[in-house]
Formats: sequence, structure tokens, C-alpha cells
Amino acid sequence: MTKRRGRFSILGVLLGAFFITSVLGVGLALRLGLDTAYDNTRNLWIAMTHADLKDAQNAMRNRIERMQRRNIWVAREVANGDLSPDDTAIWDNTLAALVTNETDVTAIGLLTPEGRFRGYTPKTDKPFSGKADAEEDIIARSLIAYGPSQSITQFPRWNSLVNQVVITEMIPLFQRGEYIGSLVQLVSLGDFSRDLKTDPTEAGRTPFVIVNDHVIAHPALSDWHQMHPPANIGTDDVLGVLPRIDDLADPVLAQIDQWQTFDFKDDRTPDGTNGSTASALETAGGYHVIITRKFEESTNLPILMGMHFDPTVFNREWERLNLATLIGTAIMVLAIILAVMIAHYFTRPLKRFSAATRQLETGMLDDLPILPGSHIIEFNDASRSFNNMAITLRDRERIGRLFGKFLPTAIAQQLLASDDDTGNIQSRQCEASILFVDLVGFTTLSEKITPQRIVTILNAYFAKATAIIEQNGGIITQFQGDAILAVFNAFDEVPNHADAAVRTAVALQKLVHNELFDGEELRCRCGINTGLLVAGNVGAPDRLTFTVHGDAVNSAARLEAKNKELGTRILIASTTFDQLSDPSQARLADEILLRGRSETTAVYTIPIDGID
Repeated sequence: MTKRRGRFSILGVLLGAFFITSVLGVGLALRLGLDTAYDNTRNLWIAMTHADLKDAQNAMRNRIERMQRRNIWVAREVANGDLSPDDTAIWDNTLAALVTNETDVTAIGLLTPEGRFRGYTPKTDKPFSGKADAEEDIIARSLIAYGPSQSITQFPRWNSLVNQVVITEMIPLFQRGEYIGSLVQLVSLGDFSRDLKTDPTEAGRTPFVIVNDHVIAHPALSDWHQMHPPANIGTDDVLGVLPRIDDLADPVLAQIDQWQTFDFKDDRTPDGTNGSTASALETAGGYHVIITRKFEESTNLPILMGMHFDPTVFNREWERLNLATLIGTAIMVLAIILAVMIAHYFTRPLKRFSAATRQLETGMLDDLPILPGSHIIEFNDASRSFNNMAITLRDRERIGRLFGKFLPTAIAQQLLASDDDTGNIQSRQCEASILFVDLVGFTTLSEKITPQRIVTILNAYFAKATAIIEQNGGIITQFQGDAILAVFNAFDEVPNHADAAVRTAVALQKLVHNELFDGEELRCRCGINTGLLVAGNVGAPDRLTFTVHGDAVNSAARLEAKNKELGTRILIASTTFDQLSDPSQARLADEILLRGRSETTAVYTIPIDGID
């Protein structure tokens, strides 16, 4: 084989490639790319504005849809007689629950046929009432013709009860065909204004929302309201409380009729337009770009959302680009020189650390190398931390293996993850299925064979029985001589735990029927019960064991014993039978009186093909 010459280290290759590509890239960018970068920056700002407007529209749409769903649900509950406004406590609690965590809802309540409003406001978490505005009462009565299935959005008006300009979501309520009032939700315009999210550091970009020729969202709107407090507004001018587009000191909005649209294609959307319109305006202050988007969900009033900005923001980007290019070039040259100087010194410990971490990924903890120290503090700390981590992982793996032999895996993992050494596990009460398994005639068999062989037979049987129980999600809490106590859903969540317990019992019966254990034939009986139990640690502070307690556990053991009287292999309680996904697999065995009970209970058995 010919020896290949001219080998290079990966760090040398990367440094050379970095040097060549960086120099060529910076040179081409300086010669050809600055104009393109300027255009791309402008297009990026426009595309960002498109995306912001779309997000704002979606936020407004989602808010309205949530309000409509709440209204329709309440109307249906009232119509069905499940919810009555006359029951003040239930009605107020229901309204409060509907708008829990809905901070954008200013108020929700009932507008009665008498023109009174009784509702709840999440902001104060208190009910309130008062006389409704006359125009809202008129609108509510006009909606009776729509019936209870349609919720109507009203844009926007002044509401004297909350002293705000609000958007109203309203639906008439009927009970037994009689109109009993309208459910009303109020959302302040301030919440809708917040949907137009812009970074306050983005100077030169101004968001706005216009209804007809009135402004409902604009950075200068709050100042305008302070200088022009709302007066009494009649039904003939629902928008009169809002400024007109020429009332604000915004020359772009004031000259909306002079906007000139131009084509802009956004390649990130299928149609290239993203549903928005791009316009331009030349004013004494400069050339402005305006991006607008119609809010299509508004049927009775046209809502136009938008943002406008002037190209001075692009000039700032151009200056930043030039400065960044110069600084980047200087830093690149210095970085290459510095990288070449320290490359050799850093390469060796990095390679050792990389090789050790790759070996750690394979899980071969016993063969992990011990990393040497380094004169560089960070490398020395990393080596020491890695070596300590390797020791800790080996110890933890060993402890985990040992724990797993004496405790259920889930319990061992929780003990290892706990922050203290008490070994305490929080007791919990839960519904679970209990499986009690006992070998038939094992006492007689034990009298005929040596104690050592008894242990060998039991270990062979327990090994396979344990595998079956754990495969079905069970946890073995006790080995009682030749008996096994297993629970399903007492610690780990086991869906359909009754099915899992029955499936395990059937598998255990097939196991002892088909196999020998150290040459001996075994038979077992199974009792299954489902009910409440308490799972947790019991014992002395220095000697604990995990177990389960409760009448449901005792009943499972008594059911196992009843197999002998009834001549069955598996007995399940009625509580288990009621939770089976396929009850047809069981048949009624008898009505029995369990010890400690005053009444008889039905018990069922599971016939097994090929055995029974």
C-alpha cells in the first residue's frame, strides 16, 4: 500500500478554509454586495411588518372566536335549562370561571330585558351591576331575530359602565322560547391595541388600526385621550369618542388618500403577497413605506391594520453594515493569527476530551480513561469534572443495579433521585388492581425436597413470574414465601389496570402449565381485586420497606384462597370485572361471603383455552 503524504490536521484544514472563504467573502461583499444588502434589509423590514400584521390579525381573530365560543356555550346551557341567570350564585360563578386567565376580557355579564347589566369583571375579580347604555339595549333587542345560535361582534363604542371604549360580543339568551336577556362580553380597545406588537427600540416604525376614518390604535392615542376626554356619545355616532385620522400628529395617516400602492412579493408565502398591501408616500419629512392589512372578520365596520416607516431606518442599517464589515475584517485577521498561535496547545486536550466523551456515549463506563490535568484552568477543571463524573456514574450504575434487585425499579429510581437520605417516599392513596398469586401444594412439596432445592425452584419460578408482571406494568411489593403480591397503578400510572392484572394472571397460569421449574411441575392460584389502597414506606427509621395497605389488598388474598373451594384458578372481584374492557372474557363463578364482610359479593373466573 502506498503511503499517503501531506496529511493535515482537521484544525489546520478548518483554519485554512476559514481564511480563504472569509477573505473572499468579505471582498465580494464589499465589492458587489452592499447594494444588495441594502435592498435585502428593506425587504426584510417589509416582510417583518407583513408577519407582525398577520400575527396581530390572528390574535384579534382568536380573541373574538374565544368570545363567540363562550357566548354560544352559555346560550346553549341556558336554552337547555342547565344554567339560569336567576340562580345568582351559580350564574356569577360560571361567568367568573369562563373568563379565568382571560385578562383581555374587561367585563362579562347579562343585559336584562329591563336594560340592566349584571356582570363580573376579571380585573377586580368582583361582580358589578348598573344601568346599561341605551344604544346597547337597542342593539340587544335587534339581535333577538338572530336566535341563540349566533354571537355578533359590535365594533367599537364608549361604554359608560366600564368608562372605556370597548368592542362588544353579544348573543341573545332564550329559555323555553322566551327571551330573558343577552350575554355581553366587553374588551377594551387597549387590549386590541396590544396585538400590534412592536419593539420600542425600532425607531421609525409606527403601528396603527383604523375604523372608517377613526383611529382605534396608535402610539399617540393615549396622549390624545388625555387631552380629549370622552363626552356623552349618541347612537348616531358610535365612533365619535375616537380621533379621526387627521386629528393625530401623524402626517402619513393624515394623507391616506395620497398613498401609492406598489408590488411587493414575499417568497415565504404561496401567493407571494401574505394578504397585505404595500404603499408609499412622499412628504416633506421624507419617503415613507406603509404596510396595511384588512381585518376580514369585521362585517359591519371596515378595520384596517397597518404600520408605516421611513427609509431612514435603512440608512442606519447601511451605516451599521459598513461599520460591521470593517470591524469584522479586522477581528477576522486577528482571530486567524491568534488561532494559529494557540491551535497546537489546545488541540491535544480537546482530542483527549472528545475521545473520552465519545466512549462515554457508548455506555462503556468501566473502560473510561482518566484524563490528565492541564496548565489551562478550564481544561484542568473539565478533566477533573469528567473524571469525577465517571466515578459518580459508575457508582450510580452499581447502586442502581443493586437497588433493582431488592426494590421495584420505579421505587429505586425515585430514591436515587431524592435529595435526602431518609429513604422516605410520599404515601399516596389511589385506586389500583391487586394481584395475589400463591403456589398450590408447595408446602407438601417442600417436605419432600432439600431446602437448597426449594430456593432453586422458587428462584426459577419467581424470575419468570416477575418478568411477566413487570411487562404488564405491575410492581411486586412482596414475596411471601411462595406467594407474590403485585399491584397495578399504585405507583406508576397504568391505564386499564384491571385489564393488565387479568392479563398477567392468565399469563402466569399458562407459564406454570407449560413449563417445569428445576424439573418440578408447579400450579398456582390467582386472586384479583380493584379498589382504594395506600402505597408507601413502612418500618423503622433505619429499616424501611415499600408496601401497600387497605381492605382491597386483603380481599385479593381472600379471593386467591377461595379458588380452592370453588375449584378455579383465577378469581376476580366484581370491582375488577366492572372495569374490564372486555367483560365477556369472564364468567360468574359464585356469590360468596368474604371474611370480614357482612354481605355476599359476586366473583368471576377467567377460563383459559387449553387449560380449563
